[in-house]
Parts: sequence; structure tokens; C-alpha cells
Amino acid sequence: MESHLIISIGRQIGAGGLGLARRLSEEFGLKVYDKELLAEVARESGLDEAFFEQRDEHSTRGFRTALQGFRSLFGSALYNRAGTNTVMTEEQLFKIQSEVMQKIAAKEDCIIVGRCADYILREEPKLVTVFICADLEDRVQNLMRVGGKTEEEARRFIEVGDRKRAEYYNYYTFKKWGDSASYDLCIDASKLGNDIEKVVDLIRFYLKQRNLI
Repeated sequence: MESHLIISIGRQIGAGGLGLARRLSEEFGLKVYDKELLAEVARESGLDEAFFEQRDEHSTRGFRTALQGFRSLFGSALYNRAGTNTVMTEEQLFKIQSEVMQKIAAKEDCIIVGRCADYILREEPKLVTVFICADLEDRVQNLMRVGGKTEEEARRFIEVGDRKRAEYYNYYTFKKWGDSASYDLCIDASKLGNDIEKVVDLIRFYLKQRNLI
């Protein structure tokens, strides 16, 4: 079976991971799966996409809070789009997401943002795992500029968001989120002046060294 080039991108809040994914998509002609992955998972499971958005990259503790909220609205079970009730554990939902991701990897070259893709697709021979980080002050400024947040809002958003991503990743992968041992490349965008083209250059060089492009 033909293997495909898969670039997984882990990222700190405000470090520009999604922007990097989109730029790599332009550079190499690869489809980006970010929120698009949630739509695929929703179709596969029969559950409403809004449920996955509520739960997306949250820790199991956060998931249980979301689950309780849905049950308070809809009763003791979750409802799919057809109105049939169903109950799924967070592990079952993670399994569905993993299976969808594996199907995508089997059919096309692509970029997957977050969602433990580096772990789920670890057996893929052409998998390249990247983690993008940046100085806190740069990330705060990015969220203030792009997201229209106040400095206080940006700092709180980063604190909460990074914690949830770390808890989710660490729980499901048995590795440490952001630890260099977990990825092929860890890139500090601040050291490159937050210049996305320089980050792309580094990744391009790495891909060439592995004969993947």
C-alpha cells in the first residue's frame, strides 16, 4: 500500500500553528485538516459536529464537564443527528477520531493540526511531526492583534488553552506535550523573528533531507 506524506503540527496557543499549516498547504499542495477533521469524525460517528467542537482537544476532565452539560440538556444519553440516543465514553470518541485520521492518512498526503496526530499516526513511514512554540509575550501580542483580545484576556486564554491541550495530549499519548522527545522538529518561532517563511524553510530543508519531497 502506498504511504503518504503526513505533517502533524502541534502548537502552543498563539504561536501560529494554524497559520503555518496553511502556509505549508500553499507550499506543498497538501490539504489541511483542523476543524475539517471534526466534520469527518461527526459524519463517521453520527453525532452532531457541535459536540466534538465542545470537546475538541480538551482533557478528559473537560470532556466530562461537556458531557454532563449535554446530558443535562438532552437527558441521560447523547443524541445523534437522527435523534437516536447513544452513549459514548471519551475513549470511544477518541477511537473514532483516530480511525478517521488513519483513513485520511491512507488515502492522501495532508497536514493535520493537533489532536494527537503525531501519536495516532506514529506507524506512518512518511509522518513528520512538528511542534511550534514562541515566547509568551509574542503569543500574547499575536492574540491581541489577530483575535482582538485584551492583554489580560490573551494571557488567560493562553494559560487555559495550553493546559487543556497538554492534559489531552498527555492522557492519550502517554508522552509529554511540547517535549522535544515527542516530535521530529521543535521550532521556536520567536528565535526566527516570528517569520513564517523561515519556519517553512526549515521544514522544507528537513523534508528534503528525508527524501520526502
